[in-house]
Amino acid sequence: MFGLFGKNSKALQLIRDSQSIIRSDETAYADRHLVKISEITSSSIQRALNKPDFKTTKGDKTPRWLKEAHRDARKRNDQAALSGTTLAIIFLRAQELGDLAQPACDAIDEFIARWPVVENSSTQSSEEKTLDE
Repeated sequence: MFGLFGKNSKALQLIRDSQSIIRSDETAYADRHLVKISEITSSSIQRALNKPDFKTTKGDKTPRWLKEAHRDARKRNDQAALSGTTLAIIFLRAQELGDLAQPACDAIDEFIARWPVVENSSTQSSEEKTLDE
């Protein structure tokens, strides 16, 4: 019985955290910064889902490499990497909780969809420079 309240509390916290991070980032940062956050979030989630890390701590399925990337981003004060890895961690933890935390996953999926990664942006800009010269 107490397990249900614990899961419900964790799910609500993940939902609040995801919405808060997304709202504050979209208010504070320029579009290219938001695209970078989206790219880091998306690639981290895909990597974690495609290659499960068996070196996780008991009860927490967050991959070690993702925790280390989060810690490194905090040390370097890299806000895009910090937000991206945080959202990825929230997404993975929300998936573990299932339907209770689905709104957190949905908010993160919507953020990634709003700020899609433009695959050829660096290639296009370099081509434009050579055409202009």
